[in-house]
Amino acid sequence: MHSNSVRRLSIIKKYCILSALFLALLILFLACQDNPFDPNGWRTLSHEGFVLKWRVQDSNLEVELRGPSTGWIAVGFAGSYMLHDSNIIIGYVSGSSVSIRDDFGVDSDTHVSDTDLQGGEQNVSDKSGSEGSGTTTIFFTIPLDSGDLYDNVLSEGQTYNIVLVCAADGADNFTSAYTTISNTSIKI
Repeated sequence: MHSNSVRRLSIIKKYCILSALFLALLILFLACQDNPFDPNGWRTLSHEGFVLKWRVQDSNLEVELRGPSTGWIAVGFAGSYMLHDSNIIIGYVSGSSVSIRDDFGVDSDTHVSDTDLQGGEQNVSDKSGSEGSGTTTIFFTIPLDSGDLYDNVLSEGQTYNIVLVCAADGADNFTSAYTTISNTSIKI
């Protein structure tokens, strides 16, 4: 009888250890950027008040960005430092009007429209957005490789630096200074 009790305790211990290990792996798995339960292939990053969702569709990157402001919000892809060299997509919602533009980071704090630079083009499509509860959300599509000198080439499966930026509430324009800027990285 004593050996059965010891055996039973040993089995219970092993079960508890395996359960704890499974739970730890599940938490680690769910904390990753990829959402394994999203049937549409969207990846999600929550970072310092921003929520970025993206997925590759054919040769394009579809993006949804929600930022903690009712002013403009932006995401910059594959820059070297802060805004510098980033392919920046910036947008705002004013009433029922949505404005989204393709910019380039000319230095760490300054961005300009691609079309203001020699040979630059606007390469953003499927533009839409909304505003409410102190946040702005923009939706857009960009080519992974637009051929534009001011748009960085992105490749599926690669990791890139990104910058998430927003202006003060009510800054519904492309020229107001940013109030929040944060760097992180994502895997396309």
